[in-house]
Amino acid sequence: MRSMTGFGKGEALSPDKKILFRTEISSVNRKQLEVKLNLPREMTFCEFEIRRLTSERISRGSLSIRVEMIFQDGHIVAPVLNTASLISLVQQLDAVRKECGLPGSVQVEQLLNVPGILEGNSVNYEDPALVETLKKSCVSALENLIAMRESEGENLKHVLEAQLAFLKESVDQIEPVVKKLPEMQYEKLLKRMEENNLPAESNDERLLRELVIFSDRSDVTEEITRLRSHFLHLEAFLRERREALGRNMDFLMQEIFREINTLGNKAPLPEVSALIVRMKTEVEKIREQVQNIE
Repeated sequence: MRSMTGFGKGEALSPDKKILFRTEISSVNRKQLEVKLNLPREMTFCEFEIRRLTSERISRGSLSIRVEMIFQDGHIVAPVLNTASLISLVQQLDAVRKECGLPGSVQVEQLLNVPGILEGNSVNYEDPALVETLKKSCVSALENLIAMRESEGENLKHVLEAQLAFLKESVDQIEPVVKKLPEMQYEKLLKRMEENNLPAESNDERLLRELVIFSDRSDVTEEITRLRSHFLHLEAFLRERREALGRNMDFLMQEIFREINTLGNKAPLPEVSALIVRMKTEVEKIREQVQNIE
């Protein structure tokens, strides 16, 4: 079981020891997988590959991935100004201005972003070895993120087990109280009829049948059986080792809440109602926790 919140950091040094890639990943809960990726400008061509590596390891959550490229001491090479290209470009732009009768002059600083004016530092960013170093940094960060999410998930598992134990114990307390509820409802109806001078004759099959049907509506055997079945499924989820459990557990908690609500409606006894309120509160707590499970 994994939580969807966590943090991971990874680093990798290029084979020539000139460039260090440092990757940091933070994640929060989200129904689907969302990846916000921030790569160095020179390495943006690797975006698809990094997203693929991420989706292979993470199925849910909102991830923010930031990759920093750090030149090591002694290996920083400043960009070189292509003077010939810059002079040629300035001359051409001045000629166009004069031709069109435009005022002003060319600002050299505005031309530095023109491709070819500032030449690179001789680093081949598409070098397979450098790309592998970037990927290694990202994979390391992802593995550390997963380790933290699993650790958080293990802590969450213990909390859920305690909450589930409370729900099971509550059902065990409710069952003997509601066991005789249909019979109690039957006798209660007969008593009310007598109080209102509506005697029920023992041979009136239609009336007796209606009384039985009405009293059976307070039978909660099915709800208790289904609740115990749902509890077994929840226990099985807590024991599973596969990563993506959150959606299934969320759906299961909706079913558990529905059965508890029906149980409370069919058994309006003071001692039962108090337990039902506590159970609903506990289920809401579990649902909040489940929202953060991958």
